[in-house]
Amino acid sequence: DALSQEQLRGIVDIQVAQLAARLSARRLVLDVDDAALDWLAERGYDPAYGARPLRRLVQKAIGDELAKRLLAGDVRDGDRVLVRVSEDGESLAITGEPRDEE
Repeated sequence: DALSQEQLRGIVDIQVAQLAARLSARRLVLDVDDAALDWLAERGYDPAYGARPLRRLVQKAIGDELAKRLLAGDVRDGDRVLVRVSEDGESLAITGEPRDEE
């Protein structure tokens, strides 16, 4: 049985939440909008493998890109990390913005 879009989205939410939990050690807050979550759900599903590729995609599209931004200094510990679909729709755009510490 193929997974519904709603089921895929639920799996994406879980994968993103797991990544967000790992980032909390650096006080990073992950802000992934609906379009980016849908982008992950659409690209992370394979009819032959189901949702198994999703974890790898979340790690590659968000985790690996975020690591590059951290190393480059574009994102700093404590930032809000915005994850949006890029303008061309082919990837996710990762940007950091300082957040007010309360």
